[in-house]
Amino acid sequence: LMASCPASCVVCFEETTICQGLTYILAVPETTKVLILTDGVITNLDKTNLSFLFNVTLLGLSNNGILDIKGEAFHGLTNLKTLLLDQNNISSSVITDTTFIKLYNLEVLALQSNALIWINGTWFKDMKKLISLLLEGNEITRLEGNTFKTANLQNLKTLDLSKNFINYIDKEAFVGLPHLQELDLSRNSLSVTPDAFSYLTQLTILNLNLNHWNCTCDLRELSSFLRNYSNSPYKVLKNVNNLKSVQSVLQLTDRNCTSSPQNTATVQGNTNYMHYVRDVVLTAVFCFIGAVCLTVTVVALLYWKFQQSEEDGDTTETCSQGTGDKITSKHHLKSNCITKGKSNCKFTEENEVKVMSIVGHVNEVPLLQQNRNQKAFPKVYKTKGRSKSLRSIQKENENDLKPKYFMCLNCQLPHSIP
Repeated sequence: LMASCPASCVVCFEETTICQGLTYILAVPETTKVLILTDGVITNLDKTNLSFLFNVTLLGLSNNGILDIKGEAFHGLTNLKTLLLDQNNISSSVITDTTFIKLYNLEVLALQSNALIWINGTWFKDMKKLISLLLEGNEITRLEGNTFKTANLQNLKTLDLSKNFINYIDKEAFVGLPHLQELDLSRNSLSVTPDAFSYLTQLTILNLNLNHWNCTCDLRELSSFLRNYSNSPYKVLKNVNNLKSVQSVLQLTDRNCTSSPQNTATVQGNTNYMHYVRDVVLTAVFCFIGAVCLTVTVVALLYWKFQQSEEDGDTTETCSQGTGDKITSKHHLKSNCITKGKSNCKFTEENEVKVMSIVGHVNEVPLLQQNRNQKAFPKVYKTKGRSKSLRSIQKENENDLKPKYFMCLNCQLPHSIP
């Protein structure tokens, strides 16, 4: 703090000091009532550099890049009536319930062009004498039902919320402002809002210019209020004659209003969703039926192929026993031999009976079944498939064979003779 007046100060009087471009808060006489320090670099405010300003009624700290305000920074400024903190970098998280505490005589609070994204009514709980609250040019998006209800701003007459991003206003957002006379909501993002102004009985100036009004049935309440408001000779709806959107809102009635596009979009979305579910279910059912039909067809085809191959490939021959003069009754076949496809049969001759051995392939060594104590005759007769009938073989060899024999075509499994 410095007692002398720097060269950058344009005014250095006993009660008024006005300076620019400082990086600190100048030490001023105790008699100072107006201190304005603008366009400097004063990023932090705390109790140590403000405590000596107990007689100041106007403190201007505009455009100084303020980022942080300590909890008790303004506690000694009990006579302060105007506090200008506009065009800084103050965020909503920086301001607490104790930031503006004990400012009982404050009438004007300027917080324009900062980084506020929401408002808490408890910030203003000790400001019973506050008349003007300026919040223009911030980043506020919503005004909830309790925004000003706990603010204790019974005497607030001017509220400037222009140039924000407000897209929602609760119906009870302004309940805590019974004496509000001027409300500026211009240059926001309002499209639909309920009638949040009817209980502002002393409201005389309302500015809704340059919003994005969606003229649907959702604005019927607001339209009714605005018609009554604009017809009063003591109330001003700013720019109403030059504002086409507000003119359209004023003309809304139950007869000419249309449904909200959002509702239409919701219904359309629900319809599309139901169609999508239906299509998915039908696709699943058709796929299931198709899969079942395909499975049945494949099984039937395989079964038919199996039956076909069985009928075409099975060549059944019965091995029968032929008897001659020298074959006794005890030598006979117990069963017939049934084989599939081609096979090679080899016949041997014994003293009392002919026996057959099975050869799986032409090149395999024959497996002979012999009588218990007799050797097989060396003479062997071979047949291959059906190229030559058994009877022709019999006739060709009947001079060499004894009249007893048995035969088997296409045999694969050996059968023993008891």
